[in-house]
Amino acid sequence: MKKVTLFVVFIAVLSLALYANGVVAANQKNDIEFGAAVPVVNQSPAQPKDTSGLLVPWDSNFVLAMSPNDDSYVGPINYVFNFSLYGSIYTECWINNNGNVTFDGGYSSYTPWGFPINGSPMLAPFFGDVDTRGTGSVWYKIEANRMIVIWDAVGYFGSHTDKLNTFELIFTDGTDPTIGIGNTVAFSYGDMAWTTGDASGGAEGFGGTPATVGINKGDGALYAQIGRFDQPGTAYDGGYDNNDGVDWLDNQLFYFNTGTGGSGVLIVSPSTVDLVTASGGYPGGTEPGDPGLQGYVASYPGPGNQTITIPVGPGIWRGWAWYNSIWNQADVFPMTGPGDLVWSNVPFGAKADVPILIVNDQTLPVELSSFSAFVTASNFVGLAWITQSETNMSGYRVYRNESADFASAISLWFETSTNSSTQHNYSFTDTEVETGHTYRYWLQAVEMDGTSTLHGPVVVNVSESSVPTLPTATVLGNAYPNPFRGMTNIDLTVKEGETAMVTVYNILGQVVRSYERGQGTHSLKWDGMDQYNRPCSSGIYFYRVTSPTMNQTKKLVLVK
Repeated sequence: MKKVTLFVVFIAVLSLALYANGVVAANQKNDIEFGAAVPVVNQSPAQPKDTSGLLVPWDSNFVLAMSPNDDSYVGPINYVFNFSLYGSIYTECWINNNGNVTFDGGYSSYTPWGFPINGSPMLAPFFGDVDTRGTGSVWYKIEANRMIVIWDAVGYFGSHTDKLNTFELIFTDGTDPTIGIGNTVAFSYGDMAWTTGDASGGAEGFGGTPATVGINKGDGALYAQIGRFDQPGTAYDGGYDNNDGVDWLDNQLFYFNTGTGGSGVLIVSPSTVDLVTASGGYPGGTEPGDPGLQGYVASYPGPGNQTITIPVGPGIWRGWAWYNSIWNQADVFPMTGPGDLVWSNVPFGAKADVPILIVNDQTLPVELSSFSAFVTASNFVGLAWITQSETNMSGYRVYRNESADFASAISLWFETSTNSSTQHNYSFTDTEVETGHTYRYWLQAVEMDGTSTLHGPVVVNVSESSVPTLPTATVLGNAYPNPFRGMTNIDLTVKEGETAMVTVYNILGQVVRSYERGQGTHSLKWDGMDQYNRPCSSGIYFYRVTSPTMNQTKKLVLVK
């Protein structure tokens, strides 16, 4: 039961507070807009449960924002870059427990409104009644050009832990390539399971006042809204119509450009290829079933001309946007990644959507699934890397430096490649190291035509007490992202003295891909291709680990 000094009486649609001593029922509380900040107490919190599915996963550089609380905030927090929200520049913010960040003061209101609202310029990856007293935590990290906030496995009011949400906010000065140069905000999601706290009319995490996902300038006019969520499931019909299902947010990623002072915010979000091609079919050079096709939709409350930016990784990329009743190629076509696919001066009508298709045409000469460094029993440094397939490769060159500067790194070794279509394990031992030093290693994959791809650095510290520590149990991690397009990662820990086999099966029980690993820690990558390098269809797959001490099966979903 929550004790307060206000008894709230509702008249029509206005909330009027009458001051009196009393007790509010356990599923009620006072919706006070500005409350006291909760400082971080001295504690050593555990690492979050699982933020690996987020765009920027949690690491040891994140700072715990607040102690367990309900409806509080921390701030002002100063960051070292200029963030533009509809043309207004901010250099400090407040992190609010209830799933949002504001720029004019702390915000402890727990019942979310649909945008726009007056006051409270806000970035809201999930504005709902978050309660971390039962479980979960809020973290943040500030870098030179961006700030990242993670709500990790948080419950809902009052202190419920049966359903948990994990989500992330990134906001930048527009120079972060992770979310695309020119984009300033990203929302990223792990597993999302609830929408509404008890005091907002919810029951068992749903119903009542829907949670809000979007951006608010605070002038009562300018805003962007992904949607309002009050139910389980994947129902979704856009940001402005019916309320939606929270499971639709699972593993989603949204990009925004808030840097202009125009009439709205551009939103770029993933979509299925089928939906993207519903209007104009497939652009020339592509066809149904092409491996690697990815779909997006750009939305703007328009009208107006906007620049669309989508960050991509290594490869040779082609991209098309559907507007003016034709498929329009990206400004650079094809574009060599990593970098951004950009469409300039794209015309938007009122609340219009622009479908987008992108594809990576490059078949990489080598598929590198692992590159690691470790201290050997002799206090040397061992390097190990695993390839799944090789084509037209010359070999691998190993570099070392004590600083993070690759330009001054020294070349240690060149290993000739096997050019095999099957998995191959490589290793190298660096005996010219000294105790008390930290080393960084790079692996350069060199093709026969002289071009190369650089991997690393991996970092290892050689100390007097360096003794290789091997796992005491075999553990199969959760695949991330899941569902996935293009590539998913599967973490695997293999017990000392054991060998484990990870096998991917389709829904019929047929073997799709297999990976064999020895003792140690590994990160497996599955690109949605079978053992004959043929693309697999969308659908449900299972991955199973088999070792002398462990047999476990998990599910993943491939979407195209």
